[in-house]
This record gives sequence, structure tokens and C-alpha cells, in this order.
Amino acid sequence: MAIVTVFIALSLIISVSASYFPPGKAWIIAFFGLAYIPIVILNFSVLIFWVIIRIKYSFIPFIAILISSPVFFHVFGIHFSKTEEKNIESNSFKLMTFNVRNFDLYNWEHNNETKSNIFKMLVDAQPDILCFQEFYSSDKDLGWTNEKDISKLLKLPEHYFKITNTVEKYEHWGLCTFSRYPIIGKGGVSINGKETKACVYTDLETPSGIVRVYNVHLQSFHLSYKDYETIDMKNDSALNLEAGKSIFSKMKKTYVTRGAQVQAIAKHIRSSPYPVFVCGDFNDNPSSFSYNTIKGNLNDAFLENSWGIGYTYDYWLPIFRIDYLLVDQRWNTSGFKVIGEDLSDHYPVMCTISPVTE
Repeated sequence: MAIVTVFIALSLIISVSASYFPPGKAWIIAFFGLAYIPIVILNFSVLIFWVIIRIKYSFIPFIAILISSPVFFHVFGIHFSKTEEKNIESNSFKLMTFNVRNFDLYNWEHNNETKSNIFKMLVDAQPDILCFQEFYSSDKDLGWTNEKDISKLLKLPEHYFKITNTVEKYEHWGLCTFSRYPIIGKGGVSINGKETKACVYTDLETPSGIVRVYNVHLQSFHLSYKDYETIDMKNDSALNLEAGKSIFSKMKKTYVTRGAQVQAIAKHIRSSPYPVFVCGDFNDNPSSFSYNTIKGNLNDAFLENSWGIGYTYDYWLPIFRIDYLLVDQRWNTSGFKVIGEDLSDHYPVMCTISPVTE
């Protein structure tokens, strides 16, 4: 049992190191980072076991947990008292991010009312700045003119739709940022001179000055339905070694690609002449290189306001927080919430932000 304890403790240390090693140089570590929450829970369990059975061995998981503490406080929120929204301040505004999964264009939710329910949620939330990932809109008036409809419905006159894919010349997919405030600048982030589809920015002229909003959608694993059946251990696919190899290969490639994306985005953020807000779907958890690199000195709205894991991805186990609102330290956050409605495979995330006053 002592040897097993050492192995479990080492797994936690390796998992923690995933926050600091670029996947392009040490991609295998990224897999340990993905499993951080189960690994840290296992270490706490082993710690309790040894405290009861033979306390001298308890130092092994204790040391590992101590080493992992910086990452622990990125993953688990500890604010038990809920912060209220600062609506009374005229210079505050609501910021929202949502991977909308094409407004359920292909009826993944098996609910013909999904799109109308999304619109109702948006009307209830009334965000002032709204960042969509996996945004879909059509130029033909066939009930999917989302770009025009949302702007009109929410009275958000300014928007920037960065189209990353077009079919039949009138169907468009990409990242879209809506704003109640004038957009005075916009663009993308480049990697080695080539613009990436993973991130766009908009410069907004708010009542408290110009801010830069990054809308981020990092590389996903692009797992197929067959891959998910393998993960879920359904049918005979769980015994299919080739299926397992395919999943592993896709994840490895994605981690390497994502590592390059986040380094380019982080560099762009550091060069911003304005206060920065980062919104989006990182497709990675808070113990990852992606999160740690992009976050830098920004404040995580979830950690500033909430407690627990704050999961935002609706699949399998409720342990994955992969959608974030990161805010410049010169701004306060309040009223953070994850809107737990089954409208997509992601949950919308929003908070109220206001400038720090001396």
C-alpha cells in the first residue's frame, strides 16, 4: 500500500506540473492535468486512510497536496458568501460568454424549442457584452438569421462576427461578439503570421474607458460519437483497442495545437494597450497549461465570487469547468453565475463588472 501511495502522490505532482509545461514539449503531462480533480480526491482519501491506519505514511499524500495547493485554488472556489450584482453603478455592465453549439441547429437536444429557449434566456439575462462560440447564422430568412435577430432582440447594435467557415455562400459559423458599446477596433490573433480561428478581439468604448474583449474558442478534441461511446464504455467499443488509440492520438494532437494557440493569445494579451477581459471556451480545465498561460495576472470571475468546482460542461461527470470570464485587475467582478439550463453542451457564464474605485 505504501508503494501505491507514492504512485498516487507522484501522479498528483505530475498533474500539477501540467499547468506549467507547454504540451508541445511534454504532451503526456497534459493528460495528467485533465485528471487533476479525481487525482486530488484520491490523495485526500489516501491521506485520511493513513491518518487512521498508520499516521507516519500520511506525510506522502500530505506533501503532494501541499505542492499542489496553487493549482487547487485555481480549480476550487472558496467564496461561500454570494456576491451581489452591482447594478446601482452606472459604469458597471454585464459580461457573458456562451458556447451556443450552433443554437442546436442539428437538434442535438431533441427539442425543437431549444433556440427559442436560448433567446428567452438571453432576454432574461440582458448582457451588455456577449461572446458566442460555435455561433451560427444564415443570410437567408429561414428562421436562423441569428446575427441580425440577437442584435435587434437584445438591443446590442454593435457586433463583430468572425466567420471561420461558410457553406453554400449564405450559412456561416464562427465567433461573434455583441456589444452595447461602440466597437472602435477589432481583429484576430496570429500564430507565425497566420491568423488562428481560436480567438478574436474587440476594442469597446465604455463609459469607463476603452477595454479590449477577447473571445476565445481553443482547439477541441473533435471526438466522434464512436469515440464518446468508447469513453462511456457502451457496447463492444469499450473493448476496441483501435478506438482507444484513435482517441489518444486526437487528444495528443489537440494538446499540441492548443499549446501553440494559448501562447500566441497570451502574448497578444500582454501587448494590449487597454484593460483586458477574456471570455470563452478553453476546452481545458483550470489545472491546464491553457488556463494558467492565458490567465496570467487576470482575475478569474468564478474564483472571485463562487465556491466549489463551478462546472460549465454538461457531459458525463459534472467536474469540468472549461468556460471562463477573466477580468483585468483594475475591474471588480460581482454576481457571477453559471446559468444551468440545458440549452447546449456548455452552460452560459456571466457576471457584472465595474471599475475599481479608490
